[in-house]
Amino acid sequence: MTRRSRAAFLTRTSTGLAALATRVCRPRRNAPSSFSTERRQVKPFRMLPITIAALAFLLTVGSGTAAAGAAFKVSSTLDGKTTLPSRLHWLVYPKLSPTKVAEVDFLIDGKVRWIEHSAPYNYASDENGKEMGFLITTWLSAGTHTFTSRVLDMSGNSVRDTVRARVLAAPAPPAPLQGGIWTRIVQGGGSDGPPTGRWELVFDRVGAWHLDPLGSGVANQVSFHGNVINVFAPIQMAPLINDHTTVKRYGHHNIGGFDCTMAGPFGSYHWSVSGDQLTLTAIKEGCAGRGTIWQGTWTRKR
Repeated sequence: MTRRSRAAFLTRTSTGLAALATRVCRPRRNAPSSFSTERRQVKPFRMLPITIAALAFLLTVGSGTAAAGAAFKVSSTLDGKTTLPSRLHWLVYPKLSPTKVAEVDFLIDGKVRWIEHSAPYNYASDENGKEMGFLITTWLSAGTHTFTSRVLDMSGNSVRDTVRARVLAAPAPPAPLQGGIWTRIVQGGGSDGPPTGRWELVFDRVGAWHLDPLGSGVANQVSFHGNVINVFAPIQMAPLINDHTTVKRYGHHNIGGFDCTMAGPFGSYHWSVSGDQLTLTAIKEGCAGRGTIWQGTWTRKR
């Protein structure tokens, strides 16, 4: 990831966290009346008992669920899906003027995993919406998960659109690439290139983790076809705020962000293993930073 791109991304996500904190503490306004002015004879009715837990469930689960005071609807590209592919765009469509949208949160199993403040509201996009990132599901356990699109308006109201969908298990990498950490010294490309030093590379079911000398790193989705590795986009598992995420793996922390763009770009490499040596040769690589890191000979760390 270039420092320039990372700085722009951090500014936006950190601002969003502050805005979210402000809105959470703000009391909601009374909802405008939606009843007809026509006079009607209303028969008395008996209120049925309902538990607090049941009420909370009704308010938070289901497509287009609105909090009191909200008068708009929300849909997303996940609507109607029961099984998700390993990579897709998760776009949220609030039926509300963009000038009235304060924030769009993307929650997985009730936890915020991404935040957007400007249209298009897409999971893992950049600050101008030109590089459309992806929801990549390889880091989720196989089984059913909840995916919630939560839209907050400028008045503090919120509407949710929740989908329950199944995620399939990601395939394991080829046996020669498993079970170890690969390492090599990378000569960085200046102020906009990767840092110089000892990098680590790990392949698992989630993807390919290239871990930098500073203790951080990026994970990319990959697939394997014979001796070819196809590299796709970076995997976003948590918001990146003030250069920090909650993602930790293989002794590194703050894992997230991107090498070139949120969309990748996609690339491919030929791989071969001889003893403790892994050689990666670029076939097609549109991201110079990732190419600087990946291409070369790696040694299995003992």
